[in-house]
Amino acid sequence: MTNHFNRHIEGIDLEFWHDIIESRGELVFLNKGDSVCRFGQRTNKVGYVKSGYLIYTIDGFDRIGGFTFPGALFGDYPNCLHNLPARFDIVAGRKSEVWLMDATVLESLFDSDPTINHHGRQFAQAAYNSLIERYCSLLSGTPSERYQSLIARYPQLEQEVPQKEIAKYLQITPTHLSRIRKEMLGKTQL
Repeated sequence: MTNHFNRHIEGIDLEFWHDIIESRGELVFLNKGDSVCRFGQRTNKVGYVKSGYLIYTIDGFDRIGGFTFPGALFGDYPNCLHNLPARFDIVAGRKSEVWLMDATVLESLFDSDPTINHHGRQFAQAAYNSLIERYCSLLSGTPSERYQSLIARYPQLEQEVPQKEIAKYLQITPTHLSRIRKEMLGKTQL
């Protein structure tokens, strides 16, 4: 099994979802800072990242809840199914290409097609497990442990995402992250 940063896509048939989204959606080009949805505004978009990455933010860029990298599905799920207000912003972290579709059609697809319903249930379970894993990590891991685990699982993160965004994802200051990195570098040189 591939180790993805976006754990909610492990064990699900991404090609299935990409085909659904591409057959009912459109390819959209985003510049850094462009949004897919904004906190408090109704959202009905679901999709996947073709290139670049998206950031789930709260309070502007003061808090980062997650990143979505190429291949991964995204959306304010399940609010997007019902065109409800978004609970966070989803914005491009850099120039990105994303496939977007109207998520409100998924409800009727779930009801009418048992195969799509099955894949939807698998996705919801994977997304929930990913969320619980993140929550438990925040509650039980020290900032240093969270950083080490993150980099061990997804080593290319530091080449793709600025350090200040990684720090906000870990819910620490960039200065604290710098200290952790310096301490780790010192241990590897011993």
